[in-house]
Amino acid sequence: MQKFVFQKNGETVSQDTIRRMEVRRARHMMSLLMDKLGAEGMAKLFAKELEESDAKKEAWAAASKGEWVESRATALVSEGNSAEFLNWVRTGYSGANGMAMQRAHPEHLGKLALEGGVIGILEIAGHTAMPSLLRLEVLPDDAELPVPMDPAFPHRWLGRGVCRNGQTFAYMAHQLRDTPSGFEARFIVWWGAAAPQDLVSGHVDHLMVEWANWLQMYLETRKQPADLMPIALTVNT
Repeated sequence: MQKFVFQKNGETVSQDTIRRMEVRRARHMMSLLMDKLGAEGMAKLFAKELEESDAKKEAWAAASKGEWVESRATALVSEGNSAEFLNWVRTGYSGANGMAMQRAHPEHLGKLALEGGVIGILEIAGHTAMPSLLRLEVLPDDAELPVPMDPAFPHRWLGRGVCRNGQTFAYMAHQLRDTPSGFEARFIVWWGAAAPQDLVSGHVDHLMVEWANWLQMYLETRKQPADLMPIALTVNT
């Protein structure tokens, strides 16, 4: 039984409406913070936490001894196609709409360009407690990885997560294929087997949040618009 009810102008307001309002305002607030601080400012703000998470990654990457465990979220999409969607994501993520793409998850804190073409993804991975800097080397779509790949999923977005000392701590292995009506996607991150279990299980939830929002943005646009932010701040609410 619902224990309280709000009204506005004499009409009942559902709790779902209030939750969706909160999501929209949270995205707006994060957008303001990112405009003010930028990724570099976020990295400075959380410097202590990033240092601690780097040390932890290096420890469990070394302890994993080449074994891997996966965080996997699977989506069936009834419209569009896998090649078009991957192009939409890549174009948006690396282009003028990069800030808007970040709003697909409230724990996206920024993206840094690091030496050697490495992407520094600043976020709270796995719905855990503290931010980390995930250093990602984007790999060719046909790269061979030491984790299972399904040849039935020909469209891929691959990468390698590297520690400060060059150790590999993760692989990104997103794989997609067309279906008669749309496409199927497997969004997968393989972590070193000694990674904390709460990170591994929690990152499935992280993947579902961000990719659900990116999928809906894509379905509403099909091509990256000149300004994605208005959609990014209101999608799925």
